[in-house]
Amino acid sequence: MKSRPRVLQVGLGPIGRDTARRAAARGYEVVGAVDIDPSMGGQSLSEILETDIPGEVVGSVEDALEAFAMDAALVTTVSDLDKVVPDCETLLQGGVAVISTCEEMAYPLHTQPDATGRLDEAAKAGGVACLGTGINPGFVLDLLPALVSAPLDRVETVRAWRVVDAGTRRGPLQKKVGAGLTEEEFHARVKGGSFGHRGFMESLHMVCDAFDVDPRGATTFIRPVICDADIDTGVVKVKAGQVAGIHQGAEDREGKVVLDLKMYVGAKEPGDRVELAGDPPIKVQVEGGYMGDVATCAIALNAVPAVLRAAPGFRTMLDLPALPAPRG
Repeated sequence: MKSRPRVLQVGLGPIGRDTARRAAARGYEVVGAVDIDPSMGGQSLSEILETDIPGEVVGSVEDALEAFAMDAALVTTVSDLDKVVPDCETLLQGGVAVISTCEEMAYPLHTQPDATGRLDEAAKAGGVACLGTGINPGFVLDLLPALVSAPLDRVETVRAWRVVDAGTRRGPLQKKVGAGLTEEEFHARVKGGSFGHRGFMESLHMVCDAFDVDPRGATTFIRPVICDADIDTGVVKVKAGQVAGIHQGAEDREGKVVLDLKMYVGAKEPGDRVELAGDPPIKVQVEGGYMGDVATCAIALNAVPAVLRAAPGFRTMLDLPALPAPRG
């Protein structure tokens, strides 16, 4: 593995831009980027990111494979796995390792086995590894419970909670959780599908597999959190009585694994908590919680060296060794 990985940034939305900047700041060689916005084509990254990165933007991963030499691609585009798979397959077959923040890629072994198989086949054909990761899914409500269980002799139940003040997060996420909707509009979107925090069942499945719990028959819910006072985040204005965000939960049929997420503007006492009943029982609290936007970029970048060392194929966060801490 090269001491200075050459990385391609795929997707130049808010997370993609921040990931590219942070990659360059920590010494990774950002060779270029891909974005489907035609107005970006041919522009230099230094112009778009307002920092000294020499690479340029191309319109497709096929163009990137022709234009750049890279070790890994950081794919930060959309949440839908089926929309990410084709580009990832192309990169993997071209011998480029893939680290993606696509929520559904974090643990699709049960939810989308066909897509998982395609990624695994492409990665093995290219002799590289592929990983889906992020702060949630990818760490707080799935990998963290497994990590903190290492010194326990026995685990009987797993409980994990995450409370996020969406008002401190990027604009697209505030809208994504439904801030400013009426209750009727919220329930209509839930009924229409593809609403709520993506990757939630993937997190549950990861925890179930880590603790040898049968995930079949697991249940989930999505409820609105109603605002009790007017809030203006600078992105959305939410009136009292309107939706502030989501409350989402999931558990296996025996209640051995329970996950709970509240993500709404004006959330009180944000934080991340894990409780394991067993021998010995433990409680772990992250005061204030992991800052999602920064943490998403950081965990993807921290995963690069481990993914470049990993055996070819589709990998999950359960497969990797504990990621090294970033160095200043």
